[in-house]
Amino acid sequence: MLHKELPIHLAPEKLCRHAPPEGTPLVGEIKLSDLTNLSKELKAKPDTVVTVNLLFSMDADGLCAITGELSADLEVICQRCLAPMIYPLRAEISVSPVVSDSQAENLPTRYEPLWVPTGEINVAEWIAEEIHLALPLAPSHEPPCVSFDSEEESS
Repeated sequence: MLHKELPIHLAPEKLCRHAPPEGTPLVGEIKLSDLTNLSKELKAKPDTVVTVNLLFSMDADGLCAITGELSADLEVICQRCLAPMIYPLRAEISVSPVVSDSQAENLPTRYEPLWVPTGEINVAEWIAEEIHLALPLAPSHEPPCVSFDSEEESS
């Protein structure tokens, strides 16, 4: 599938309402370095890319639904052995835009609220937020860590 540059801003409700029955896809890539705060936190390589595969549609209940996946191979620090590791991030997205607390409270459980008080979202900020939510609090290698095992064997 052809990847394209993602828009800077978009109006999710508008995309959903004007979508054909099968939905409007938004497929593209964004460099982690464009997600300013996140790239600093992760100390990411400049060429690390996040793949975005989303579908904007109206669901059977008439709600705007944004579903899909974000994926990237992120370099993080293993919290067990403190060595760099690649974490294969796969974040499932299932959100519906809301403008108020009451709308958020009334969403079906299959959706998380996507706060859109102005009707538009900054795509990079939203993607960075979704990545933050999908990252483990303490990433670690699958046991055993190579560095950790080496230390145990030498003692």
